[in-house]
Amino acid sequence: MFELKIPKLGLTMEEAKLVSWQYSSGDEVKKDDPIFIIETDKVTYEVPAPSDGIIHPVAKTGETYPVEETVGYLAESREEYELLIQEHPSGAGAVEEMAPLKEKKPVAEKAPPGAVPPGRRIKASPLARKMASSHGLNLAEIKGTGPGARIIREDVERALEQREGAAEEEPIPRAADKGFPGKKARETMPITGIRRAIFDNMFMSLSRTAQLSLHTEACAEALVGLRDRLNKQVRGEELRFSFNAILVKIAATALRGHPRINASVDGDEIKVWEQIHIGVAMESEDALLVPVVRNPDLKSIREINRELNELIIKTRENRLLPDDLANGTFTISNLGFADIDHFTPILRPPESALLGVGRIVEKPVVKEGEILSQAMLSLSLTFDHRIIDGAPAARFLKAVKDIVEDPLLMIV
Repeated sequence: MFELKIPKLGLTMEEAKLVSWQYSSGDEVKKDDPIFIIETDKVTYEVPAPSDGIIHPVAKTGETYPVEETVGYLAESREEYELLIQEHPSGAGAVEEMAPLKEKKPVAEKAPPGAVPPGRRIKASPLARKMASSHGLNLAEIKGTGPGARIIREDVERALEQREGAAEEEPIPRAADKGFPGKKARETMPITGIRRAIFDNMFMSLSRTAQLSLHTEACAEALVGLRDRLNKQVRGEELRFSFNAILVKIAATALRGHPRINASVDGDEIKVWEQIHIGVAMESEDALLVPVVRNPDLKSIREINRELNELIIKTRENRLLPDDLANGTFTISNLGFADIDHFTPILRPPESALLGVGRIVEKPVVKEGEILSQAMLSLSLTFDHRIIDGAPAARFLKAVKDIVEDPLLMIV
């Protein structure tokens, strides 16, 4: 018999929400099959079966449990499973909730969102399940196009588009939503999980800090040239260098020269951190995550580039762990991919500074009395004016600009 517990996914994790069970009580599972899904304030995670066996949930979904709390059991035989049911009656609620559909009385009503027909388990990613549930879609009616016919985000979006297309001809009620006469919501999304964390953190950021932003532009000719030279050295399966990898190294170098930017407020004290850990904002499905590159001031651009690419893959595949997102001291948010020139980034508490990066664009500039075309890069620094004064912040941003324009300063 195996106890199924809430796993500790990182040093900072203390509890998690039990989102769903992937099997009903009495189902046989294989080793490494995802058997239940948990959610922290940063990530969702599919917990695999430690062995082959028969599952017996004892904890209800939707509840939050501390790390190492037992939420179910895995019996190694049918006899052991029967004993588990008798020894753990407290799990009756969970067992009833997840009982095999063949034991339930048939009903004529339409199956609820995410319902599973008898004898069939729906393969779907955690995000697809959440999207289907929040939009009232039945997973059993969606065709999966992922690996092994697994239902993924694109499948749910396709089903939503089909439903919206069919609903376009339907008249909109005069008072479609209670409390909002004359308006009908296209979709309603609960503020939970990662979105709740973003919701709370952004409100806390603006309500508890005195934020000020400085803006400048840097000539990006040398930056572009450095990236091109680095990519010419790429061999075999080595990953091409990104601007973000170089910018992380540039920011780390500037922070080492201006350590008080690398600080946080802790009650009535200012903590100036010895370590430099730089987060890079990344889009993950319908949320913004900031995985952290640790000690980039001590690493080469090649090492940073490799680590960043690993974090990108984990973000896309929803495999980030809480430790991947913890203990950042500074953040970079690059919106150049979306052709954004300037923007005002918002701090990520408890960090006290964040660098916003726009696109690289050709602009006319005057140099030695002549009008030339140069690649220019916009830079924005948002900082907490409670603990960082304007002049030190300006000097730090100038240091970043100087290194962008002359990357050799990184080795001086």
